[in-house]
Amino acid sequence: MLGFYVMNGCKELDEIPPGILNPESFFETQEDALAALTGAYAGQYAGAQRYYLKSWSNLCELGSDDMGDGFGGFAARKELDRFKFDPEYEDFYKVWWNAYRIINRAGNVIENVAQMPVNLFDSPGLKKRIVAEARFLRAQNYFNLVRLFGDVVFHGDSYVRDPVGDSDMKRIDIEVIYGFIIDELILAEQDLWDREITEKGRATRGAAQAFLSKVYLTRAGFWLDSKTGTMVQGDPSNWNQAATWANKCITEGHYDLRANYRDVFPAHDDDFDQLENNEEHIFFVNCLENSLWFETKLYYGPRMANGEGGYSSFVGEVELTSSFEPGDQRRDVTNLDYVIDPLEEEQPLDESNAGYWWPGMAIPHVGKYLPEEEKYTFPPGGNASSTNYPLFRFSEVLLIYAEAINEVSGPDAASIEAFNRVRRRARLGEWPDVYDLDGNPYPNDQDGFRLAIRQERRWELCFEGKRLFDLRRWGNLVETFQARATVASPTPQDLIRAQNVELIHNLYPIPLGEIRKNPNLTQNMGY
Repeated sequence: MLGFYVMNGCKELDEIPPGILNPESFFETQEDALAALTGAYAGQYAGAQRYYLKSWSNLCELGSDDMGDGFGGFAARKELDRFKFDPEYEDFYKVWWNAYRIINRAGNVIENVAQMPVNLFDSPGLKKRIVAEARFLRAQNYFNLVRLFGDVVFHGDSYVRDPVGDSDMKRIDIEVIYGFIIDELILAEQDLWDREITEKGRATRGAAQAFLSKVYLTRAGFWLDSKTGTMVQGDPSNWNQAATWANKCITEGHYDLRANYRDVFPAHDDDFDQLENNEEHIFFVNCLENSLWFETKLYYGPRMANGEGGYSSFVGEVELTSSFEPGDQRRDVTNLDYVIDPLEEEQPLDESNAGYWWPGMAIPHVGKYLPEEEKYTFPPGGNASSTNYPLFRFSEVLLIYAEAINEVSGPDAASIEAFNRVRRRARLGEWPDVYDLDGNPYPNDQDGFRLAIRQERRWELCFEGKRLFDLRRWGNLVETFQARATVASPTPQDLIRAQNVELIHNLYPIPLGEIRKNPNLTQNMGY
């Protein structure tokens, strides 16, 4: 009976059972509990609000130095890319709304399933797992909120029927919320199941371990205090905790790197039987080619000179796409260098076909979520891609471990090997045979290893919603954008960003609609 609720596509996830917000009459069977949990996961897709494609990608990618605003022509999106946004930007509200919707649904599951008799379930372990998955989802979405906005509205362990609609809640100190996030993930880790026995797309024990390592990693770094507008340095003891949880995920043996980087992003249904939910996938948003949720062919796909094709909405920054080392296996997967014209004649993106993207520009598109060349048809057979959107991959756990150990005591054999595993898969030289973007070897010490890890994170994880949070926790968001204006040939966008970026941009503003609705909410300084 459990199989009926396996999450085998986005459509099923968004079919919210009637009465899900009426716990008094709903939670009577195991099937009710599983359906309510599926409803919590469904918030990742969020219908017209599109949590993890449009809104999340806009905030986390366009807000970083990895991705440009593309050909879409949306004024608000360009303002976000150029640090000219204000609290009315709609994607602030959409991410806020979707995160709290999942928190709401997860809290509903936690409170009510815990009260159900254990004999209603196939096993005591299944009941515990349902509650643990809900705890994981609640913690993950509070983590998203505090990293984006700082102090936010917090409901603790209480189920609130309409957390987004509250009009009298105050913002709670970020330290309190982080304490709750950590407690939730630790509780969840104890009762979640291993990858091998869990339906695809669901949280596993390894997912809880990975997110715990990321939470501690984030708390070890810098963050902007939303009350004072100053940067705060985290407690160094968090580095040890980050390393401990990352090491636990590594050594338990349920995850590994795929030998081929392309296998991590299968973009066609033919690949799915072998590659979906593979050993590198820790937690991801599950998508189908025949669904309407993750419309990557439309938003990442190239727009042709005649206006047909994709939107070219999200494209990589030249500074990033041209920085990959020669021979890096990730380069051709990350960047889409071809387009196919209406006559099906392959043409590279260059100055001679400037109309393919932006007049006068020759910028590769993002290829991670699009089929490889031999499987790409034009016009696309549909807008959506089968490629799941990764929220956590095993390679990031390896890099977290390497970074955390290095910050504690400098590079050692274990941290170097974790780093080298990522480099080895990319077919690149291993530490200490690693060079910076100017071709100079990194110093074989703690500072050099730190710089190498940071660059490796960018190459390995670009376009997966990581870079903005890395720049914030490293405390170098402002200097990174300002430095782009000092290169030999800065783009007009580089100059605009360098002029506009400020310390306040280490947090996004609280959505203005929430401020208007709730007089007890304060705004982040500077907005």
